[in-house]
Amino acid sequence: MGVKTSRQILIAGAGRVGRRTAAQLTEDGYIVTIIDRNPDKRETIPNYPINRVIVGDATDLEVFQDANPATADFIAGLTGETETNLAVCELANELAPNARTLLRIKKDGQQDYAYLNHVDHIVYPAAAGASVATSQISGSGETKVSTRVHR
Repeated sequence: MGVKTSRQILIAGAGRVGRRTAAQLTEDGYIVTIIDRNPDKRETIPNYPINRVIVGDATDLEVFQDANPATADFIAGLTGETETNLAVCELANELAPNARTLLRIKKDGQQDYAYLNHVDHIVYPAAAGASVATSQISGSGETKVSTRVHR
């Protein structure tokens, strides 16, 4: 299932992965809302027309609701902490059951979280980076990273 036509994205985490993801999605015409607990992160977000940045803990119900998750087509937990990202996916499942979810995992062995009902996709930056590096070194031009959950 692809992204619906409204193209509303909610991202928890404005670190390297969250910022870059938001910037790329915005360039592609998506409307992005970012939640991050660090007020200094607002200054690190490039000058793209990101819909809005909410300063707060994405796992706090009031903060999450302030981001209007029911309008999101996709909700991504992209902080550096797997537990926070899991909580974001759980909140998304409860408050925006039609939205797809993406869970960023932090370390090997956490790929099994992909089988939880509230997680539609996972991303593991270390594996993705290794796949791209291997592709570049081998010259195959093919990456072997799967983020799709098959149920």
